[in-house]
Amino acid sequence: MADFAKNKDGLSLDKLLSILGDIDSQPDWRTPATKACAYYDGDQLSAKVKAILEERGQPDIVHNMIGPTIDGVLGLEARSRSDLMVSADDEQGEELAKALNEKFKDYWRLANGDRACSDAYASQLKAGIGWVEVTKNPIPFAAPYRIKFIHRREVWWDFHAVEADRSDARWIARRKWLDLDEAIATFPEHKEILEQSVNHWEDFLRTLDEEHTEDHALQSAWSDAQSWNRSTSEWLDTTRKRVLLQVIYYKVWKRAHIIRLSDGRVIEFDKNNTAHVAAVNSGKVQLEYAAFPNVREAWFIGPHRIIDRPSEAPGGMFNLVPFIGYQKDASGEPYGLVSRMMPAQDGINARVIRLNYLLQARRVIADEDATQLSDRRVKEEVEKPDGYIKLNPERKNKGKASDAISIQNDVGIAAQQFNLMQHDMKLIQDCAGVYNSMLGQDSNATSGVAIANLVEQGTTTLAEINDNFHYSRNKVGELLLAYIIEELKPQNNIEVTVNREDKAKRRSIVINEPNPEGKRNNDVARWRGHMALAPVKATPTYRQQQATLLSNTMSQIPPEAQAATLPMLVELMDLPNKEEFLSTLRQALNIPKAKEDMTEEELAQAQAQSEKQQAMEQLQQQEIQQKVQKIVLENKQLEARINEIQKKAETEGVKDEKIQAETQNIIAEVQKKHAEVAALKSSIQTNLQQQLDAIQV
Repeated sequence: MADFAKNKDGLSLDKLLSILGDIDSQPDWRTPATKACAYYDGDQLSAKVKAILEERGQPDIVHNMIGPTIDGVLGLEARSRSDLMVSADDEQGEELAKALNEKFKDYWRLANGDRACSDAYASQLKAGIGWVEVTKNPIPFAAPYRIKFIHRREVWWDFHAVEADRSDARWIARRKWLDLDEAIATFPEHKEILEQSVNHWEDFLRTLDEEHTEDHALQSAWSDAQSWNRSTSEWLDTTRKRVLLQVIYYKVWKRAHIIRLSDGRVIEFDKNNTAHVAAVNSGKVQLEYAAFPNVREAWFIGPHRIIDRPSEAPGGMFNLVPFIGYQKDASGEPYGLVSRMMPAQDGINARVIRLNYLLQARRVIADEDATQLSDRRVKEEVEKPDGYIKLNPERKNKGKASDAISIQNDVGIAAQQFNLMQHDMKLIQDCAGVYNSMLGQDSNATSGVAIANLVEQGTTTLAEINDNFHYSRNKVGELLLAYIIEELKPQNNIEVTVNREDKAKRRSIVINEPNPEGKRNNDVARWRGHMALAPVKATPTYRQQQATLLSNTMSQIPPEAQAATLPMLVELMDLPNKEEFLSTLRQALNIPKAKEDMTEEELAQAQAQSEKQQAMEQLQQQEIQQKVQKIVLENKQLEARINEIQKKAETEGVKDEKIQAETQNIIAEVQKKHAEVAALKSSIQTNLQQQLDAIQV
């Protein structure tokens, strides 16, 4: 074998031939998948049917009902698409999760992750499977990572794998045709072998004879090319000068020591790592034997192995993620939504062709000597709206013309064919679980609730294929996050700004920050988390319905409650600079912000205002208490004076009117003081109740 890889124990040529033989024996699911995609594109009539239509003079009309139905499902996915977000598994990792989430969103946007997954979803619906590849971008001037949709024709995999993401496959093969100049630029050290392969090694012997050199590598490559038992056309296109690059991602199982850390992470023990050795010697961790696979990649051009190295995808993952629609139970062959709709589409096309033919065709019943025209000429004249058929004056049947020749048609059964076509058109949507309301078409449902229920039923019918899509999309996100973590591990003091869209919540988080203990705060190497779907953004129609419902409710509540719910109504509106408008509105209505929405300055200001309010309330309470004490003291003095006057009057026996009047005045003043005390007590109770009501439970 012409082996140019440094690792001589990798995927040998014999193993490659074994994989290629495995590929040859796999079920032929690609032909039906190609046919399903052709049906979506409108190419639904076979060559035989087209030839018959051409012979009849009929146009090859196709009523493509599959295309709009699939487009409606794709539009539903685009309309209800939600973002991926990084979520921590514990509270200690929440800050790190926020920082990683910002990094992830940037890389995902730059790599066009949503577009790649959307293309894979389209292939999932049509062909039954689509692939997304996550790699480091080989172009230095582009984004750091590349998320790319890969056509099914380029990917082959171990058909014994059963996991939804095919992570248990022993191998996955990626095939890609390269032009000679691109191949030479990618592998400059193999330029001569590539050029000789494209030229069928015609110049090889002449070069050796003229230059009298002994290039053992070139001789080995020539020998392998001559002994290669596969067809040369599989990997060589001499017309355009292209070669087929085959990248085989394969698993190598090994048994080695592992370490289980206290935070739940499991890593392979490295005897050359002093930290690992020290942890084991100290008894903090225990060594365990375990079997696990490592993923490697071998690059072949025909029989020539160019590269054999560990896969660049981190975490022992494949860098190809499948998006599978449905799969057959017996063979595991993937198929999509279109496969279920094809029989009904064939019925529609058959009815359309039949209807056109019934309207065009005529049945001619004639005596042999009815006319002097040939049969072909009679058919042509019958099909013409102004056809002219001259009867034979020497015919035997000289009675009525209708006795000698009769022209009939089957227009009467056209209505039956039309009804069958309508049934097949409805059957297409029934097979796919898609209703007219989901496609924006008229339906029997008239109320908004009924239409919403139909849309919900359609979404439920598509739950299986959509669940597979979201699972694969999460796997793509996990793969990209693994690349990001590998990139950030060796770096220190990485400052990340979170909540950049919201000025009030914007702040910075430092990850991989060294601390005095010799460790790192927010260390990405200790990350424990997962990918999750962010809350689904409400559609404009849904927000409009909610705004209408809320406005109807606001009209029935008191005005003071309306002011409190007004920001909720604004949240449902599509307004430019909505956050600034809401902030201004809250200030005008004196509606405080939630603590989680406040900046550090606003939190400090709110704390100072709260302390100031408490101090003022304490002063008011003290002032009221002093007034009460003063009134109580004055009451005691007045009561003592009344008692003194009464005793004096009783002792002297005087019934002077002046004394009686003075006594009455004092009693009235005492009653007034009692009323003031009662009013102060009521004021204190009201103030306390207001403070209790202000407490938010």
